[in-house]
Amino acid sequence: MNKAISLKDHDISVFACRLYNHDYLWFSSHEISKISTTLPVIHNYALTYSLGDFSYGISWKTSPSYEDDLACIPLYATPALATSSSRTRITYNAINSRTLRTDDAPSGINSPDMGWRNYLDPVYPTDNRSAQQLGYACYLFIFNDQKPKGVTRLGKKGAAMRIYWEEIESTLALYKEEPVRPTHPLNPLDISGIVSSYEPIVIPPHLLLRTAEVQNDWFIFSGLHRVHVPKRVLQKCQA
Repeated sequence: MNKAISLKDHDISVFACRLYNHDYLWFSSHEISKISTTLPVIHNYALTYSLGDFSYGISWKTSPSYEDDLACIPLYATPALATSSSRTRITYNAINSRTLRTDDAPSGINSPDMGWRNYLDPVYPTDNRSAQQLGYACYLFIFNDQKPKGVTRLGKKGAAMRIYWEEIESTLALYKEEPVRPTHPLNPLDISGIVSSYEPIVIPPHLLLRTAEVQNDWFIFSGLHRVHVPKRVLQKCQA
């Protein structure tokens, strides 16, 4: 078995990215009754759609078709995680967001909607070294000669996201039988090997793995970066 694959030989580039939300970021990581909370972790499917500029204007489908969609996008991202974050709670008001009226509630009474959303506060990079470690860190695999874009939008309200990236020069993927802990969360559907330990993050459409240790799988090692190579990227090398 060949235990080394050069991704660059297959026209695959790898980038270390850090995203900063320049607006209040909201998507429902979990929701109980009318209380919605956003966790400081972004699913890699959402990142791939956003960074790949893929969306539907109109869709007649009743359920997502991730496999078909991801096959059309010329890149693939790992999940993104913020090690530090703060939230702002925004309560609902008495105005109907569709009609902008206050007198069309089912009871006919002008009363506030008892619920709230927990938004992630905006984050801006500065020259301070500790502040540079804020934001959402992820890795991006690009299947053509393009570079990552510098801005995108994410979340239910399309919050503006600023992206800073650097290319990882070493794209040699090595097969490791011993456990390796990547420097990023994992999507369990991307794992080819065996997960020996992990901490779950339960968000839709399915859970992610934080501080996971994986063996019998492929990784890229470059300085402080330990990047797990997703199954979808390995399939590109075998095509």
